Amino acid sequence: GLNDSLYKRYDDSIRTTFAKLGYSYSGLSGKSAEDFGTGKPFITYLNVYSNNVVNENDYQYVRIGEGEKQNVVQYGDVLFTLSSETPEEVGIGTVYLGHDEVYLNSFCFGIHIVNEKQAYPPYLSYYVSSTPFRKFIYPFAQGSTRFNLCKADFERASITLPSLDNQKRIYSVLNSITMKISIEKAMLEQYVTQKQHLLRQMFI
Repeated sequence: GLNDSLYKRYDDSIRTTFAKLGYSYSGLSGKSAEDFGTGKPFITYLNVYSNNVVNENDYQYVRIGEGEKQNVVQYGDVLFTLSSETPEEVGIGTVYLGHDEVYLNSFCFGIHIVNEKQAYPPYLSYYVSSTPFRKFIYPFAQGSTRFNLCKADFERASITLPSLDNQKRIYSVLNSITMKISIEKAMLEQYVTQKQHLLRQMFI
């Protein structure tokens, strides 16, 4: 709710497209089941689907041969799911804020942000999960039994962003709240563990 409220307040400064902000690339290609399980880390579909920011503790691994051409995910890249069983879940996005050499699963695609005068990549992690953006992306889902994102049209479609300063301001507010929630959840887990320990002591 706060994400939507802040976006609504500051959303009319920059009109652009993802094609103008950077360039897109595909995930892993030419891989078979035997290639997975060891090797280089890659970002799974579920990691993209479940997180605003890529969870760097939840990679899987794929064998990449020497000299093999595969796209590497870079800091600030926006990653999107390509397909889903419902149109509402097509184009779920996340942002990679790590610095390791990682790859992307074949059911997603990435956009490498090069125009940092218009877009602050950490802010995009909240922007792509906002209600206005989710409504914006629905029309680009095509299909009947399974829906796929029309990537070319999506990249050329006009989006509106707050000014760069306001993107940084909004990110600072939302990130502080996210960190606070994370800390509160960790404390709750500790309290539950403590409660279980004390209950066991009572019945010894």
